[in-house]
Amino acid sequence: MQIDPAYAHALAEMLRESGHDPSALGRIPTGPLGEEEFMNICTRAVSVTGDRALGLRFGATLQLGGHGVLGHALMSCRTLKQAAELLVRHNPLRSQNGRVRLAFEGERTILSFTPAFEVPGAPHFLCDMFFAAATNGIRQLLGRELARADIELAYYPDVPSEEYDRYLRVPVRFGQPANRLIGPQNIMDAPLHAAGVATAPAYLRQCELLLRQMEAAGGYESSVRRLLLSSRGRFPAAPDIAQALNLSERTLRRRLNAENTSYQAIVNDVRNHLARQYLADTDLSVADIGTLIGFEDLSNFRHAFRRWNGVSPSRFRRERGRSEEE
Repeated sequence: MQIDPAYAHALAEMLRESGHDPSALGRIPTGPLGEEEFMNICTRAVSVTGDRALGLRFGATLQLGGHGVLGHALMSCRTLKQAAELLVRHNPLRSQNGRVRLAFEGERTILSFTPAFEVPGAPHFLCDMFFAAATNGIRQLLGRELARADIELAYYPDVPSEEYDRYLRVPVRFGQPANRLIGPQNIMDAPLHAAGVATAPAYLRQCELLLRQMEAAGGYESSVRRLLLSSRGRFPAAPDIAQALNLSERTLRRRLNAENTSYQAIVNDVRNHLARQYLADTDLSVADIGTLIGFEDLSNFRHAFRRWNGVSPSRFRRERGRSEEE
């Protein structure tokens, strides 16, 4: 299990807004959290608030951007089916003991969840959080309420069932064989907002690349990539990235150097990935692509792209188109 630190920061912010001291969660790492680290943070949050329904409340307050890189990837999906499949591939709550599954049975779509662990004081925290976040995220993607959907949970609530009605906003049945969200299959191919965005496929691939890197390894390089990608081309300066990671700029540079990279090298790599994907997957002009990845001057973008790839952006696009035709 590799949890984006965005979840821990969102939980800390929720505690702050409810009048609790977020420092009670302890120091939040800059890179992905392991299963034990995340469980300890959730346990402290429940202990501080004394709220057994905290998982429901937390999941229901998460905006798509609050899911870190995964959230940005979901917002770049063109259909709900694509978003659901992405969630299964990269769900941060899956591990050796926890899993997420997507199935289609007749006219039904079924999203199942098995939690990896129980949080002391709130044993259903993970399930509550998952389904509250899932229903909230689907509503944000669709732009409307969920129709003809319901949830089955393999446990009985520790809090009044009205809490589930309030935060999930779909019918819930308790004491069922499994934890699952059931909805109609005919909405899975309905176009989402990103269906009309030319850069969405390229941006989605960049998000997935970063998600795979985060799952494979942590490190400060991964954290810097995550923050750069979240900026969507308006790349912040190194001092701003260092501040976001609670480091001095000098310390950040030293730690990146220990990982055999640098801030500028990471920026260039992210820009190059995005530029290549925009050239291959969209009809955007070379000038527009340069602007999207942070170049104000077209000639500077052309020089940089040639330095990275050995060819001009226009030639790269022509050659990519020719290879796909062949």
